[in-house]
Amino acid sequence: MDSEINIKIILKTLILFPLFMIFIMFPLCVFIVLTAFIPKGRVLATKLYEFFGWIGIVLVGIKLEVIGLEKINTEKSYVVIGNHPSTLDIFTHITALPISIRFLTKTELFRIPIFGRVLKTLGLPRIDRKNAKANFEKINESINEVIKLGNSIMIFPEGKRSNQKELLPFKKGAAYIAKDFNLPIIPVVSHNAHNLMTKGKVWLKSGEVKIEILDPIYNVNDYDVDKLTSKLESLIGSKLYA
Repeated sequence: MDSEINIKIILKTLILFPLFMIFIMFPLCVFIVLTAFIPKGRVLATKLYEFFGWIGIVLVGIKLEVIGLEKINTEKSYVVIGNHPSTLDIFTHITALPISIRFLTKTELFRIPIFGRVLKTLGLPRIDRKNAKANFEKINESINEVIKLGNSIMIFPEGKRSNQKELLPFKKGAAYIAKDFNLPIIPVVSHNAHNLMTKGKVWLKSGEVKIEILDPIYNVNDYDVDKLTSKLESLIGSKLYA
C-alpha cells in the first residue's frame, strides 16, 4: 500500500466512495438520461454534468487554484488540450474552465449500460482508437454537434493517464481536429494531481491542484499537424517541468 495512505484516508474512502456512487453518481446518471425527454433538457443535463465535476472535487477535498481565466472567451468554442496525470482530471477540468467542455471519449465507454446513454445525452464526441481512420465521418458529426451547441472539445493528447509528472508522447488528434474545424486551441496544465489520485486507485487524498491556462493558439492553420502537435507538447512540458 502507498506509504502516504493513512488510516484517515482509508476510512474517508471506505465511507464516502460508496455514498458517492449510490447517492450521487447513480442518481445523476438517471437524471441526465431523463433530460433527453424534457424541453431544454440539454441545459439541465449540462448543469448536472457541471455539478458532478464540482461535487467530485468537494468529496475528495481538493483545493482548486485556477490561473489564466481571463485568456478564455466564453463566447467561443475551443479545442482544449492538457496533460493527463490523474483520474481527478475529469472533475478538475469540468470545474476549473469557464466554458462547457465535452471530452473526446473512447467508444468502449458508450457500451456501458446507462453510463453510455449519459455520454450520448451529454453529447460527448466518441472515437474508436482502434479504427479511427475508418470512423472520421462519425467523429466529425459528433464534433460538429459539440460546436453547434457552443461547447468546446477537451482532448488529452497523451491518449491515456500518465500517472506521473512526466508527459507521454502527444498524439496528433487534437491538431487534426483544430485544423479541420478551424478552432483555436487552449493549452491547459494540471499541477500536482498525479500525487493525489492515479489510475486504478480511488484513495480520497485531499490536497491542492493548480490548473494553469496558457495563451490560446488562434493561428492553427499556420502549422502542419506535426509541428502543431510538437508545439503543444513543448508548451505543456515547459510549464510542467519549470
